[in-house]
Amino acid sequence: MATSVSDFIIDRLIAWGLRHWYGYPGDGIGGFDGAMGRAQKQGKHFTYIRPTHEEEAAFMATAHAKFTGEVGVCVATSGPGALHLMNGLYDAKGDNTPVVAIIGQQARVSLGTEFQQEINLERAFSDVAVFVQTVTTPMHAQFVIDKAVRMAKAYRGPAVVVLPADVQTLDMEEPTAEHFVSRTGVGYAED
Repeated sequence: MATSVSDFIIDRLIAWGLRHWYGYPGDGIGGFDGAMGRAQKQGKHFTYIRPTHEEEAAFMATAHAKFTGEVGVCVATSGPGALHLMNGLYDAKGDNTPVVAIIGQQARVSLGTEFQQEINLERAFSDVAVFVQTVTTPMHAQFVIDKAVRMAKAYRGPAVVVLPADVQTLDMEEPTAEHFVSRTGVGYAED
């Protein structure tokens, strides 16, 4: 079976040393949730804690970062579920705490159409986040994840990765040389 974008993102978060994630499932983040289940069955080492609400997930990720010195990670579905992360992420912003939020979104074809629970998440999170970006293609995933982690650490605040539902389950692709992509991040210093 080919590796999906979600499988890749999970491996990338683990490679960055981010092994404690707090999240609440939903349709908008279903591909990522499925990848977490596969990763746990494969014995990959991370802990996923599911509170009773998305807001709690953001506060838990923020508290984790405050008390461990690590980057916190929270996960939420699209639409109102994503917006429930706001209070916890503002807490992280106010206390200069690095957190990466992985947020589901409706499929790319429905963006901007006011489809059910489709919200302009980049705009909604632009005030609270030091970085917010939507993963638009499989080749875009590594850049976005690596930059989110680096920005959260460097600027000590929340970084938001928006993951459309259709992108979550696409087969992962390496960026081709024709795009002149320069890759940096975990694992590249040794190459």
